[in-house]
Amino acid sequence: MEYQELLDILKMYMTEDNLKEIDKYYQVALKIYDGMTRITGEPYINHSIRVAKILAELKMNTITIGCALIHEGITLDKLTYDEVSEMFDENVAKILNSISKLSHLKRTFHFKNDADKYRRIVVGLSENPITLFIKLADRLDNLRTIQVHDKEHIKEVCNETEKIFIPIAHRLGIKSMKSELEDLCLRNMDPVGYNEVLEKINKDRSELEASLYKMRDELILLLKEHNIKFDITYRVKSVRGIYNKLKLGKKWNDIYDLLGLRILLNTPEECYLVVGIIHSKYRPIPKRFKDFIANPKNNMYQSLHTTVFGVDGNKFEIQLRTHEMDEIAEHGVASHWSYKEKTDGSKQSALEARLQEFRTLIEINDIEGNNDFFKNFNNNLVKEEIYIFTPKGDIIELPMGSTPIDFAYKIHSEVGNTTIGALVNGKIVSLDYKLSDGDIVDLKTQKGKTPSKSWIKFVRTANAKSRIKSYFYKKEKDKAIETGKELILEELKRRNIKDSEILVPEIYNKVLEDLKENTIEDIYVGVGTLKYSQNLIVNKLEDIYRPKKDDTIEKLLNNNELVKHTDKGKIIIAGYGDILTRLANCCNPVLGDDIVGYITKGSGVLIHRRDCKNINLNDERIIDALWNDKVMDKYISHVTVYLNSSNENLANILTLATKYDVNITSINNKGKQGYDEAYDLSIKVKNKETLYRFMIELNSMEFVSKVER
Repeated sequence: MEYQELLDILKMYMTEDNLKEIDKYYQVALKIYDGMTRITGEPYINHSIRVAKILAELKMNTITIGCALIHEGITLDKLTYDEVSEMFDENVAKILNSISKLSHLKRTFHFKNDADKYRRIVVGLSENPITLFIKLADRLDNLRTIQVHDKEHIKEVCNETEKIFIPIAHRLGIKSMKSELEDLCLRNMDPVGYNEVLEKINKDRSELEASLYKMRDELILLLKEHNIKFDITYRVKSVRGIYNKLKLGKKWNDIYDLLGLRILLNTPEECYLVVGIIHSKYRPIPKRFKDFIANPKNNMYQSLHTTVFGVDGNKFEIQLRTHEMDEIAEHGVASHWSYKEKTDGSKQSALEARLQEFRTLIEINDIEGNNDFFKNFNNNLVKEEIYIFTPKGDIIELPMGSTPIDFAYKIHSEVGNTTIGALVNGKIVSLDYKLSDGDIVDLKTQKGKTPSKSWIKFVRTANAKSRIKSYFYKKEKDKAIETGKELILEELKRRNIKDSEILVPEIYNKVLEDLKENTIEDIYVGVGTLKYSQNLIVNKLEDIYRPKKDDTIEKLLNNNELVKHTDKGKIIIAGYGDILTRLANCCNPVLGDDIVGYITKGSGVLIHRRDCKNINLNDERIIDALWNDKVMDKYISHVTVYLNSSNENLANILTLATKYDVNITSINNKGKQGYDEAYDLSIKVKNKETLYRFMIELNSMEFVSKVER
């Protein structure tokens, strides 16, 4: 019966050939467990089948399921290493041998004396991650059936699970297994507390689920209005999760994530767009927004979290992630060993890349001794920061994943700029080497050396990134000044304006004041870095130098019935009142932009920015135009943002837009532009001042390379 249930699960994702291979393992299991029973009185083989079922529910591959069926063969002296190698292969033998070592370890080492060391040894003896998966599943089944044991044994097993196996499950990212292990330990360690929380959940379940259904239905309607494809699920928080928060003194009504909904989307960009849509309808709770897409957890977990006031005044935690992110969130590293057909061997998947660091940790090789391996894994298991030593013994605190370059800039910017190499624990390493807790770092610097732009790609700290950017900004400032000045002079020449007459303090100082810049060099830099166009600057200079006289407007107006005596107009034309106007799509002018009108035949006046490349200011149809600032409409505009890497900190941009009352209506990924990822933002904004304030602060963010309108 147990085995048939296992086969029913396997048939859902395995081929007939795979099932035949599984049956080969099962036949061996029947022999090695023949006549053996557990303390419960049931056949011993049932336990191994249930362990295999737990892993099958994670869609694990053939070798993992097979090893689960015979996982205690070597431990019970029913099989030898050589026999397993002959029947299957050496890889299977190594997995079973590791499990055997772990079983013997428990009998010789009391974890209570040094839980950290015990956990490091457990991981160290697991040469293949499959060993850890099987041990976790084995522990889960044992806890499900532990009630037959005495209280002391139950307490010991639960304590060991809390200290050893739950942290490992967390680090591997196997959420389903971690959550159940936590609940089972709580149920056995504190049955009274467990039942109190469970009774409270069950008492309120119908009401809670009714609210969840109602909120879910509202979100479905909201997203369908925006033509977004999605899947949505809901949940009530686990017993252990609620129990822990109540123990910390929180009240039932203050548990923000008691009611939870999860929205699955196709792309990371959609995740950011949808969270903005949700926030536009439901008021978010401050400081409850978390971006784990741009900043994944150490166990590869990625998702956006936000908590909002939803239906009936209830607080709902909403998680937004892609389908791939959801698979990793639920199954973590185990998702890599799941049964999947390879689709494109030429391309390494994103999951492969994220697993690379973990593989480095779990591979025991000759280059790095076991002690270093244990240290590295444990630090990644339980810590977010690392502590690095200078050769003199000074301690430098850094986030995990930091490199010698992060270390160098933490000491001093000049040290960072002139670093050419590093020794870690006396060994030469590359500058992108990932430092570990307790490393001693000796930097090699050389006067006159300069940093590399490629460093930005691998440094971990914001300080290092900003220092590297600052260096190159200063280095390129002179070049930008030269380029900007040259572009302005070319435009002046094209308009037959002498630079000696117009580039004088009494004229350009007014432009500086308008643009809130300090010196003429700042304007040159702005043009040289595409912050401003040369047309914009020259237009402003020319308006002061020789204000434009309109001698054709009256004639043109008399020849065209354009005057419309309406009560409200966005544009005022040459003092003639309200005239039929339209905003040009080519340059999308907004309130505050320097604008001109182009008189069309029978269609009114088309309003352009004065620096629009699609108009000729000398055309007789060009007339002066002013904004009617009494009209409080919002105007469509477009901004292109260049980010250091794809999807990074889009949530920060959404937050900034909210600050300036800028509505982002769409986000379009334009793809790679050099080293950066370009995004076109379609926005609605009140006026030019608001737009430029938004663009300036956006441009100042460390992850933004540049912003263009």
